[in-house]
Amino acid sequence: MQVKAKSKKTVGLICADKVGSRMAGPGIRYFELAKELSNYFLVKLFVPDSHDIAEKLNFDLISYNSRRASGDLGKKITGCNVIIAQSLRPPLLSKIRRRKVKFIADLYDPLAIEVLEYTKDDNTELRQSTFDFNYYSLALQLAFADHILCASERQRDYYSGVLSGKKILGPTFYDQSPNLDKFFTIAPFGLAKNPPKAKNPNALWQKFSGIKKGDKIIYWGGGIWNWFDPLSAIQALEILAKKRQDIKLFFLGMKHPNPKIKAMEAANSAFEYAKSHKLIDKYVFFNFGWTPYNDRIDYLTPSAIGISTHFNNIETRFSFRTRILDYLWAGLPMILTKGDSFADLCEKKNLGVVVDFESPDEIADAIEKIVDDKKFTSQIKKNIAGVQKDFYWQAVAKNIAETINENRYMPPEFSLINVLNLTFDFYKAGIKKNWQNNLKE
Repeated sequence: MQVKAKSKKTVGLICADKVGSRMAGPGIRYFELAKELSNYFLVKLFVPDSHDIAEKLNFDLISYNSRRASGDLGKKITGCNVIIAQSLRPPLLSKIRRRKVKFIADLYDPLAIEVLEYTKDDNTELRQSTFDFNYYSLALQLAFADHILCASERQRDYYSGVLSGKKILGPTFYDQSPNLDKFFTIAPFGLAKNPPKAKNPNALWQKFSGIKKGDKIIYWGGGIWNWFDPLSAIQALEILAKKRQDIKLFFLGMKHPNPKIKAMEAANSAFEYAKSHKLIDKYVFFNFGWTPYNDRIDYLTPSAIGISTHFNNIETRFSFRTRILDYLWAGLPMILTKGDSFADLCEKKNLGVVVDFESPDEIADAIEKIVDDKKFTSQIKKNIAGVQKDFYWQAVAKNIAETINENRYMPPEFSLINVLNLTFDFYKAGIKKNWQNNLKE
């Protein structure tokens, strides 16, 4: 179905992360989807606590109290026909079900897997309770969801497995849609259609005196989280620094804009290594704050290569690296570790170089290949231009809009006993997690 005219339906998007001038992935996703979905529906974007956005918007931007989210949102979502959210608590999920509002669970970020890496440097009890909390949250979303958004075919396979394990994917559920198209929509992170244009093209050189015009910038977009491998990228620069001075590695962010997100051990280790090996502000540069969303373009556009390196684990297999969308947007050749869906796309479409896990030598060779081989790099840039359109926010939103207008919903059979058990386990895990966090502090 082609979605054209604006529907009378009201779609509410509930974002759990900060939305404003400084945003990480979830905030960016919900802000951009709100803008694009408002071409099809009346849209309300609900954001935690406050925001600093002053621009005129074509949708309603509504703050809610994050400490009393379920109660406050229960009042404010009145009038919504559809709710899209990553993870809602049981009281709000129940209220949405009673009101016969359609709930689309946005599971583009498989948190139950990601949290295994996020808590890697915590004690065993805290790791287990944090995992339990996220697992039971996922189980609740699946129990109440009328439809699921995921970022890739790999994620669709993962969630199909969870549905089977929870006995949701049984005969009755299967018969409604044997290919499960009524229950899944591929809706990855997106990128803007208009190419990036720097507001201050000299921002990089002005802020970091060790970077000179003419240097080849290797751009690490976003933060340094525990599931990434920044050390291999830094060690590659260490190799190159012994024979050339014109290649620099720039990390866009160190600290998450959401104060509730803890500091990452991977970030600390990366900084300490670069410092102890005398690479800081010579070959490796860290931006210690969090760059405002619109200002990241000033650092993105002068760069020569976008890099994303990670480890060989299950998080990698089901991840969708949102920062790579910026590399596509800016037409940057990429250096990616193998194992995730973007590495597969990179190899298939020749968008850069895919390297092995924890392989500084391969990264160093890839950097020189892209920097020095103009013919090779020119072809990569042409290939990137050919795949950009598949990831435009307009295309992502259009898929979601078609799902809503075609009523592609397939709610699981509702079991009150099952939901009560999940709710009990969810809150029990939350209490344990908070207790362990308090002990840690």
